[in-house]
Amino acid sequence: MKRWALLKPGWQKLILYLLVLGATVLLAIAIQWFIVREFSGQLADIQDEQLRYEVQDWSSRISEHYAAWQAELNELASNLGRNILNQGTRQYTEGFKRESGAFYVLDEQYRVIAGRDNREMKSAVQQIKLLQNGCAVSSFVTEDHQPAQYIVCRIQGAQTGGFMVRTIDSGMLSGIIKSKPVNPHETLFYNDQFKVVASLNTSDINRTDITGVTRRLLEGNTGVVEDQGVKHGIGFSRVGEEALYISVEDVDQDTAQRISSFRKKVWLVMALLLLILWAILVQFRKRIVKDTLVNNQVRDQRRDEDMRQQQDTYYLPLMQTIEQRLQELQEQTARLTGGDDLKLLGFYHDLANRFEAASSQGKGASHEELEYFRELNENFIQGRLKQESSLGGLLTGVRTLRDELEEKMHDNSGISFTDMNEVLSESLKWANRSLNMKDIQVILRQEPIPSIAAQTPMLYKTIQGLLENSVQAMGQTNKLSEDQERGRTGLLRSKRQTQVLKVSSRLEEGEIVITIEDTGGGIDDKMRWSYFQPDYSQNSQEHTFSLYHMDAYLKTISGRLKLRNTDQGLQAIVRLRR
Repeated sequence: MKRWALLKPGWQKLILYLLVLGATVLLAIAIQWFIVREFSGQLADIQDEQLRYEVQDWSSRISEHYAAWQAELNELASNLGRNILNQGTRQYTEGFKRESGAFYVLDEQYRVIAGRDNREMKSAVQQIKLLQNGCAVSSFVTEDHQPAQYIVCRIQGAQTGGFMVRTIDSGMLSGIIKSKPVNPHETLFYNDQFKVVASLNTSDINRTDITGVTRRLLEGNTGVVEDQGVKHGIGFSRVGEEALYISVEDVDQDTAQRISSFRKKVWLVMALLLLILWAILVQFRKRIVKDTLVNNQVRDQRRDEDMRQQQDTYYLPLMQTIEQRLQELQEQTARLTGGDDLKLLGFYHDLANRFEAASSQGKGASHEELEYFRELNENFIQGRLKQESSLGGLLTGVRTLRDELEEKMHDNSGISFTDMNEVLSESLKWANRSLNMKDIQVILRQEPIPSIAAQTPMLYKTIQGLLENSVQAMGQTNKLSEDQERGRTGLLRSKRQTQVLKVSSRLEEGEIVITIEDTGGGIDDKMRWSYFQPDYSQNSQEHTFSLYHMDAYLKTISGRLKLRNTDQGLQAIVRLRR
């Protein structure tokens, strides 16, 4: 701390700026790392969810196609297959084909009745142990170097037993993949021998893939697996007793690029935000410093103005009055200590001198008379000196009293603790005695409030001035209503309208609020500024203040005066600091 105190203010400011900059950069790095991590996690979750959805969708499509192929075969078996089997003759030796694959008709001994002779087909059909609902699906075999599967349905209603078979080749299975209009992933179907049985690329068919993905796939796992940084969605579709395995590879390998691009964009945004933040902070600091200086200047200026206003409004008139009275007392004292009394002293002294001159010439008074006049003159002089000393002490006491009074006025301005509820009650009593309160209903609501430190006479003049303004406004409203009624009818038929004067006091946080509300019609907003001018007053100010002096006095005790028009009149709100 000692070394810090010894640094120059410029170095201190530079170090503080560097510390704030470093903390801001560290915070930005942490925020960027958190945002990128969350983005990467969300992106990975979205990709995984898409892969799972793709696998489920392919599984549903496979089941739908196998169900449709089986239904078609079952219908052909019940019609065409039964007719061929009843004829019992060998037909379609070159092949029994329709739009969707090759078909066969077999008897109970698995001899081919219709279709070309196909040993792989007969071998696969003979391995089927059970026909569920009259149909079954064989395992995959290799036919003409291509994987193939067979659906077998029993022919019902024929004279002899038999079966109808259809081939499910890689072309039909690949057609399932091609039937999807938009396929953003690479989809492969596998059999239980790790061989590709369906793909968009013909070259992939019958390829053997033994990888970590296919091993987990044929183990019956489902979900999303990752192999060499590439994600695969794996699953299977149950086809009778057999299964068709599904692998969906995420060929969109720009995840890292997207994350890198997103990180760059985040850095760009963070840098831009940091620059904006620094600019805002610099401007904010400058504004704070400027506002602080301006506020201090305004506060000092207002304090000086309030002091001058306080002196001009309250102290100076009183001090002038005291000064005038002291001046008069001083003049009276001066008259008592000089003038005719001093002339009388000179007369006695001259008279004694004349008697002494006449006595020396044998023409005047005797020696005893001269001594009597000299003693009388001396006694008068001593009496006057004592009187002047007493008057001088009196004058000094008056001047000391003036100084003490001036010091007291400047120290605490005669402030004492004042009960505002008592001020309201006594002011209403004064209004009832001094003002025309006829046809005015007074509603007084007071809450328990603490006393405040203020000049009690000034508060009385403020509240009484507001009451006088309200009463005058309501009186003018009544007079205007009467004039309007006379103008319409020629006679005053209606009674005077009862006016309402509401006076209340309440305690708020840190403030005492005095409200005086009347039904006198309010004030003209255009004239609001004029009401608070020093030379504008409609009151006698003998017992009250004008609005200008009310506002000036309330500011000296940290109070406020606010006038607000209501629907029927004016509401005066006085806020005093507790």
